[in-house]
Amino acid sequence: MDNYGGFFIDEKAVTVENIFFEFLKSFRLDPNSRDPYYESEIAAMEANESTTMFIDFSHVMRFNDILQRAISDEYLRFEPYLKNACKRFVMEQKPKFIADDNPNKDINVSFFNIPLVKRLRELTTSEVGRLVSVTGVVTRTSEVRPELLQGTFKCLDCGNVIKNVEQQFKYTEPTICVNAACSNRRNWALLRQESKFADWQRVRMQETSKEIPAGSLPRSLDVILRHEIVEQARAGDTVIFP
Repeated sequence: MDNYGGFFIDEKAVTVENIFFEFLKSFRLDPNSRDPYYESEIAAMEANESTTMFIDFSHVMRFNDILQRAISDEYLRFEPYLKNACKRFVMEQKPKFIADDNPNKDINVSFFNIPLVKRLRELTTSEVGRLVSVTGVVTRTSEVRPELLQGTFKCLDCGNVIKNVEQQFKYTEPTICVNAACSNRRNWALLRQESKFADWQRVRMQETSKEIPAGSLPRSLDVILRHEIVEQARAGDTVIFP
């Protein structure tokens, strides 16, 4: 990472974003096809009023081996840059898709056909931050709730507004007001209209009966679903979650 004016630039992540952007613009299943494959995904998003672009990971593997390995090995690091590439692609192909609704709207990315599929019992700390799929049976689902992703806060002492405060798995306010003449750390008001929310659902999945070793109890895992994927799984479904 390089430091520019106090800001760190992740050059590798920017490179991954640009290669992924080129993938979206140029990938074709049929070399003789005139239109890029993922233009049709934008049309599907419009028809379904969706903000999630679904990407077949086997296409990424065909397009560029370096790109697919980077996404597989460091997905958590590169996810914001992949989302930004999707937004750039949508803005280039269909500018009104975002501009007519909300210029701050995000485009999310979701991969399927991921080659690495793990059983619950096979998950270890080595998978943290990587792009893997896990298979099991859904045993419980929660109701869908709103989740604050990025908050915009108003300082109640000086009136200064701080945008895009990332939520760290709990309600997170700014640590201190950015106004040099103000030292507020506690008095904040959330500006809901300028903040970003998403649908959120908790799903519990469990090993299938065939995967449980003799004499062992089944292992389970809670999975968080967001955006268009909520309400897609039901108790009893055998699923593969990325």
